[in-house]
Amino acid sequence: MRGSLCTILLAALTILGGGAAAQGRFPPDSFTNLKVLPKNIDQRTLINTMRGFTQALGVRCVYCHVGRDDQPLDSVNFASDDKRPKRVARVMIDMVMHINGEHLAEVTDRPEPKVEVRCATCHRGLARPRLLDDEMTLVLADSGMDVAARRYRELRQRYYGGGTYDFQEGVLNQLARAEAQGRRPVNALGLLTLNAEFYPTSTAIPFLMGEVYLQTGDTATALARYREALARDSTNDAARRRIGALSGARRP
Repeated sequence: MRGSLCTILLAALTILGGGAAAQGRFPPDSFTNLKVLPKNIDQRTLINTMRGFTQALGVRCVYCHVGRDDQPLDSVNFASDDKRPKRVARVMIDMVMHINGEHLAEVTDRPEPKVEVRCATCHRGLARPRLLDDEMTLVLADSGMDVAARRYRELRQRYYGGGTYDFQEGVLNQLARAEAQGRRPVNALGLLTLNAEFYPTSTAIPFLMGEVYLQTGDTATALARYREALARDSTNDAARRRIGALSGARRP
């Protein structure tokens, strides 16, 4: 119960929070330094609003405010604007308000209930809302395929089923295509091999492997991968065409 209450209270001032009217009391009766939400907002509305922000971003008060998680809330300097995340958060909330209040309002014949943008629309529990392919691209560029594979497994273990990342087969397949187009066949094959662990019956993965091997000039392995793809899906006309072209080229 104590942990749950702490989470709720921490949520109260996470993103837009003002400072306590008097030190030593939390939550206060009134707030200062509110620049986006109404200055006369009541305590319960603010707490509920901030709770939604913390859940959407997967953060706690001191992500934006000056203080420490292991210290009481009355020691947190909610009024300070020293932390960059707090300043950025105001811009983000203002952006959401404009999208919902102006841009979406111009969409004609919107069905009820009207869909609105929320923090969770993009963040999905992440403070920095990268898509999975963006995250993997950065890790690949910075640290290589081995580290990228470990990162993927970590993310899948932690977030699978939660909607934070898209772990469908096509994400890594598309990233592998991009790596192949960038003339990085080792990365492309590494991504496809990784994806095959989770989608062992895929017909797209062996076909894409064939494309990469063909690009590198390994026609024998490419042909084997195309045949594997066709064996899994007899309607894979692209694989059939590749097999026909390569088989013809291999005849004396």
